[in-house]
Amino acid sequence: MKSLAGKPVRILFVEDDVAHHALVNSWLKSEGYHIDAFHSGLEAQQFLADNWADLAILDWDLPGVPGDKLLQKIRSRSQSIMPVIFQTVHSDEADIVRILDAGADDYLVKPYDRQVLLARMRALLRRFAPMQQQGRKMLIDDCALDQQARSLVVGGVAHKLGTKEFDILWHLARHMGAVVLRQDLMSVVWGWDAAVQSRSVDMYVSRLRGSLKAAGVGWSVQSVYATGYRLTLKPDTEAPFAPPDGSS
Repeated sequence: MKSLAGKPVRILFVEDDVAHHALVNSWLKSEGYHIDAFHSGLEAQQFLADNWADLAILDWDLPGVPGDKLLQKIRSRSQSIMPVIFQTVHSDEADIVRILDAGADDYLVKPYDRQVLLARMRALLRRFAPMQQQGRKMLIDDCALDQQARSLVVGGVAHKLGTKEFDILWHLARHMGAVVLRQDLMSVVWGWDAAVQSRSVDMYVSRLRGSLKAAGVGWSVQSVYATGYRLTLKPDTEAPFAPPDGSS
């Protein structure tokens, strides 16, 4: 099994053509990658609501949610450091420019060679690995937020959080003590998805409060009327706050 920092390398692969889907999926599995493969952009979007990957291979013309829209959602998330390779049948210069301008890190024109794909993947994983290792842990008093594992570590015990709960906590913790606008949370966690309602944010904040309580953490997620939320430590704690690794 391929690994990155001791953990399996997860590849998100989205392709609607059945034959090509099966072929590339077999290539990646034979190389030891952990594959999350889907046939539509909608399936991939639903997967990304509660999961993540180390690299994505996307098709441009996808049913449900087009490849460029799926990439937009990936880039809007708070854990946006994910290299993306676009595969496409479009080889015109204008199409390639459009793909790269949309935020892709590389592209391959179908049909492509197995070894070329694997080499491109290795190159991107090498380039992005240092970036993915930076900023993934945040220390607050004797607790830690582990962005890679989506967990809150308290007294050496890891408490797993849902993806959206963790994203909200991470963003609030980066602005400890300050009021974070509800719209800001919507942008960071949902990427300005028009379907997201304020009550969805409130629901996940409520879940986060329950998770903090279950973990035995005395932090308070305070509601600020008609504005947003603020994360504070318990009143008797004046603990130092360490920003994410790699930040100043």
